[in-house]
Amino acid sequence: MKKSTAFTLIELLVVIAIIAILAAILFPVFAQAKMAAKKANSLSNVKQLALATFMYTNDYDDIYPSTEEDGGGFMIWFPGDNLPLGWNDPLATQNWAKEILPQVKSLPLYVSPQSPRVSNPIYGAVDAPNGGNASYAYNGAVSRKSATAIGAISELIVLQGTDATSRDAYIQPTPFGGRSADGTLNFGNVHNPTGVPVCNGIDINWMGGSFGKGDNYGFADGHAKFLNRTAVKWKNFGISSDWVAKLNVAGTWETVSNETTLTDPDINPSRWESWGECDISALK
Repeated sequence: MKKSTAFTLIELLVVIAIIAILAAILFPVFAQAKMAAKKANSLSNVKQLALATFMYTNDYDDIYPSTEEDGGGFMIWFPGDNLPLGWNDPLATQNWAKEILPQVKSLPLYVSPQSPRVSNPIYGAVDAPNGGNASYAYNGAVSRKSATAIGAISELIVLQGTDATSRDAYIQPTPFGGRSADGTLNFGNVHNPTGVPVCNGIDINWMGGSFGKGDNYGFADGHAKFLNRTAVKWKNFGISSDWVAKLNVAGTWETVSNETTLTDPDINPSRWESWGECDISALK
């Protein structure tokens, strides 16, 4: 008589238990490897965009890419809204992403593999072959500024990641006016020579946190690296003095130093009301 070689129920349960244990061990490892690959891909993108920005200054008399202001002098921080091709549309206002496209030469470099596509008829990502989508934001404090005027070029951030991909070439922080010598704010043209430029939107929790508590940042000299948000100081965005303010968790204003770091995105709410003087020539 031929002996049966079938598994017993106990043996099957043991095998299933072993497979479950191995899956529990390996799945997090696979997830971490996938995240690491995305982070490396995004870092490469930011590096290429930062280098393209630096190359742009070499082609245009040391002047950084610019984004158009509205009639009141407020920089248009969301170029691409309502346009079929987003920021790359022929009708799009002047914007940093389109300015450096001849140096970048590749639309996919503007998109991070970690940032999900926004679905919205106004600012959502577009599907057209020549559509301009972006997962990164430009520091408005350097718009139209001279590279030779920067006080600490290797410490000045020009690009940061956002938590989603849209058709807008975002600007953050955003220049919106100036402070006169007597301390009063002037909300007129950002190029008003009588006032020091002022930027808002320095500490926004949907930027700089694509990878957990940090993101990839591109710097004015062309290099790029990953930083936790709590390692990024306000002065890295060009905030040049101790006269800076933000709305704290309690809902009241406080004056802080430009050595202040960005907040943990999991702890504090989005802070549009974070602002301060942004004179990049005064950085030390």
